Amino acid sequence: MPAEVEWFDFKRSHLAPEKLGAYLSTLANEAALRREALGYLVFGVDDETHEVVGTSFDPYTAKAKGNQALMPWLTAGLRPNPGVEPHVVEHPDGRVVVLAVGPAREQPVTFQGTAWARTGNSLVELNKQPEKARALWTRGSD
Repeated sequence: MPAEVEWFDFKRSHLAPEKLGAYLSTLANEAALRREALGYLVFGVDDETHEVVGTSFDPYTAKAKGNQALMPWLTAGLRPNPGVEPHVVEHPDGRVVVLAVGPAREQPVTFQGTAWARTGNSLVELNKQPEKARALWTRGSD
């Protein structure tokens, strides 16, 4: 991707578990709104220059609250669970981690009870974006 968009985000390093959950909710909801097959959170890439800088983040060994494994903790907090697949790529300029998240289906995806969306580069609670919330609730398919 030449630039970040609502359903595709670059991060240099890992995020706190709660923030990561909010990003996954956002990406699932925004992917659904834009009819994308997946949303992506890419670690180890500078979000300004898009250069690979590498990351020490490992989704398989990272811990969440209470020393719980990160990935099961995250997916337990996502409702409904859109599916999250981690991919680790050993790039010549450093390790890159991609979290691919499925789009919201019949309703917005929440993390720990809060649905998230994106306005520009900022995460916002979906209830502050009524037009996006309405579009997600009425999106249905035949």
